[in-house]
Amino acid sequence: MIIISKQSKPRKIIDLLLTFFGWLFLIVFLYNFSSHFERNLDFTFLELNLANANSILLITIGVVITSAAALSWWSSYNKRKFGHLKRRTFPPQTNPKEIAQYFQLKEDELKRIQNEKYIEQSNSEASSL
Repeated sequence: MIIISKQSKPRKIIDLLLTFFGWLFLIVFLYNFSSHFERNLDFTFLELNLANANSILLITIGVVITSAAALSWWSSYNKRKFGHLKRRTFPPQTNPKEIAQYFQLKEDELKRIQNEKYIEQSNSEASSL
């Protein structure tokens, strides 16, 4: 699905240039990555020693605390900014006369349709629709 929006020409040109350079960067990166790939990889960096475990634990705790602080700040900001707004309003109540007028029915037909469990449409009614 292609979303087309109205953009000015300079903005469209900047968008095309950024997209082009982004794809170019990705292609060059993948080419360099695949051309410098060695078959004999050294996995010693995956060894977990005590110094690595401590630093990984500290970084993880720091990320969790930072994320929790950001989420709680965002929550309090939203409550302060938008908490008092009452945007949800229900549409006004419709009466049977309006419903019958909308569907081009008589009020007694509408009551019959609303109260019957099963409704069959006769041939004359089907041809008029």
